[in-house]
Parts: sequence; C-alpha cells; structure tokens
Amino acid sequence: MQDVRCPYCMTDQMINHDDGYGYDQDEIHQQECRACGKTFTYTTSISFDYDVYEAPCLNGGEHEWKRVWHTPRLWPDWKRCKNCGEDDKGEIVENAEAIIRGE
Repeated sequence: MQDVRCPYCMTDQMINHDDGYGYDQDEIHQQECRACGKTFTYTTSISFDYDVYEAPCLNGGEHEWKRVWHTPRLWPDWKRCKNCGEDDKGEIVENAEAIIRGE
C-alpha cells in the first residue's frame, strides 16, 4: 500500500512515521525517496468520517436492548441499547466484591 508518490520519480512511497514524525498538521515534513534518493516535502491532513444512524429511542420510541456479555459477571442482567448506547446494568450481584478479589 502506498501513501504518496515521489514527486521526482513517481515511485510509491510509504511515509515514515518513526517516533511520531510527520503527523503534525501545521508543519512541512521531509522524506528521502527510497528509489531516487531525492528529498521531497509533504504536509499532513487529518480528516474524520462519520456514519449516522436512526435512534428511535431518542425520539419517543423504545430502546432495542441487547445483552452485554462481560467477565466477571457482576451484572447478570446488563444490557445496552443498540441504537443509542444507553446501558441498563440492573442489579449488581450480591458477592461482587468477593468476585473481584477472586474468591
């Protein structure tokens, strides 16, 4: 997979982000082409993509509960709405502290 092409020889390049280099958006970064040996510069742009979904429960509808599987089972009836993410953990088990301690 390529990140960019060298502007001199058009060889595919992977941007080297060793030690976090090259992520700052307000800087001009440098890298040497692995094919032709010339140094080129690049800037970094970070973008966000969003996916949207209906959430009828936030608009007067019912929650669509799904069971949450977890370990240890401190909340035997824990469920989460698949539309809005609200949790309903129910009652915690009687011996929760002992379970956490591994007893």
